[in-house]
Amino acid sequence: MSKFPLSAGSNAIEKKEGVVAETMALAANTMAPLAHAMTAQRLVQKDATHLVNNGTMTMALVAKLWDPAVWSEWTQLQAAIMQRLYTQNQDWHQGCAILVDDYGQLRQANTMSKLMEKQGNLISQSAELLTSQTTNFVALLENIDVDFGYWASQKLHGGQV
Repeated sequence: MSKFPLSAGSNAIEKKEGVVAETMALAANTMAPLAHAMTAQRLVQKDATHLVNNGTMTMALVAKLWDPAVWSEWTQLQAAIMQRLYTQNQDWHQGCAILVDDYGQLRQANTMSKLMEKQGNLISQSAELLTSQTTNFVALLENIDVDFGYWASQKLHGGQV
């Protein structure tokens, strides 16, 4: 987390040290955007590979869907996914209700600084809710990918799940 200066010193030595520290921090982080892009590319490629592998296994499983055991397990996987989505939807609605309640309390501010503080808190809570929901949804997608891949692999190669 970044640490922003709260006040600026008037001493020339302090200013010079600050500039040197800032320059060193900028130099150290020059490659950060490239590293971030490379990480994102690697993760997208990994997800695409899993998607292709799972798609291939899905096509191979089509012939086995007539097996009652495979069909039953398939529907159980679907039910588990729907339950997770339902729970996440409930969490979203609960978070939104809290935000609406907090928004209603903005009018209780009696000074401009209190109003800014309450608005900032509301923005932070909104960002936290959105981040949490997005993270949970992506985690669900990753779990589906892994769980389905494992289950399909077991079904295709004769193993039991």
